[in-house]
Amino acid sequence: MYQHHIESIENMKNYFAAKEEVIALVFGGSVAKGCEREDSDLDAMVVISDEKYAERKARNATAETIDDLCTYASGYIDVKYMTKQFLKDAAEKGSEPSRNAFVKAKVLFTKDSEIPDIVAKIPVFQEKEKDEKMLSFYSDFWLNYYYFLKSCPVDGYMQLHATNEVIYSIYRMVLQQNNILFPSNRRLEEFVNSISTDTKHLVSLGKKFAASQNIKDGDEFVDCFFKLIDYKFPEDIGVVLSQYTTDFEQWWRNPRPNINEW
Repeated sequence: MYQHHIESIENMKNYFAAKEEVIALVFGGSVAKGCEREDSDLDAMVVISDEKYAERKARNATAETIDDLCTYASGYIDVKYMTKQFLKDAAEKGSEPSRNAFVKAKVLFTKDSEIPDIVAKIPVFQEKEKDEKMLSFYSDFWLNYYYFLKSCPVDGYMQLHATNEVIYSIYRMVLQQNNILFPSNRRLEEFVNSISTDTKHLVSLGKKFAASQNIKDGDEFVDCFFKLIDYKFPEDIGVVLSQYTTDFEQWWRNPRPNINEW
């Protein structure tokens, strides 16, 4: 951590600690995780009461940036306001990006002694969801690779979209196999790349496929994936088609995150 980050974190802590309505301050993001750049911003998750949050939500002010607390040029604090109940919900049923946001997060101060324990339960890989997610990501892969790219004469936007879905779903399956939380689309390649030499090679093929959108490059990428995955894929194609229908055609009927943010 850079010295200017340390100084700015102290400013941030003092700023929110002085506010009566603030219950706790949780520090997350790249600086908390230890993968920061020199110019990285600071991420503040500010816990306030249900009433204060409702007031902010009513005026669409549950997030903001603060520029004048950082001691370095272009530095700012990315603030997300939340409630204690949000933290409980994230620990119970949070999406993987939501859980990943709390990896190595630090409670800088709290007026509620229960909050540190709740925060600690959030960034945990959910083994109980693994089989369901593997089926969803495989179904997404199967339809886009075997149907849209290999059976249909797609081009333009649809070719780009199908290529993206094939790469995305394969990377998500690799993360699931290794019990790693999906961080975000921005950092998906980085996380897959860091697992092993084999996944590093997979990512290099994925980048090649993304750039060319050529089915031969796609075949090479997919062949590499099948060599390093040990998931037992469904033999009944009806299971795959049914899951795809649930995820992409009837998702609005089920109170579950969209597959791209799950």
